[in-house]
Amino acid sequence: MDLIPLIGANLKSDAIIDLLELWDCDVIYDFDRLHEGTPDQYWVSVCGEGLQFLFDNAQELKCIFVHVKPTDTDGFRSANLADTDIPQLNSIDDVRAYAESNGLQLSEGQAELFDQARDWIKIEYINYSIHYEFRNGLLGLVTVSNTS
Repeated sequence: MDLIPLIGANLKSDAIIDLLELWDCDVIYDFDRLHEGTPDQYWVSVCGEGLQFLFDNAQELKCIFVHVKPTDTDGFRSANLADTDIPQLNSIDDVRAYAESNGLQLSEGQAELFDQARDWIKIEYINYSIHYEFRNGLLGLVTVSNTS
């Protein structure tokens, strides 16, 4: 499945509606409950496919989260990157080599979330980025984000 071309698509576009119908998904409207001035968002979770979509307040697809490892708390199954158009890179060294051979910019770092160390590395393309997150050296999450 080609996921990258979906970035920036409108929630009501034919491509997105076709996917929502195929997967029989609900769209969750996440509004500013606390009146803090945060923009509204729309979420689509496809737990069985290991995918989650985030749309902004203009209903444009901003992020696709691809759960490479299943999550116990959220119920996401493992997605298979080989079934997508996202480069399947299984280590930080693989990501570095891929970016270097394709002349792409990289950024990387570390973070701790839920008492778990996570290493990340992000490849910057013209209109989007791909963020690879590693947990204990294993790829856990890939995020494709709109950068325009």
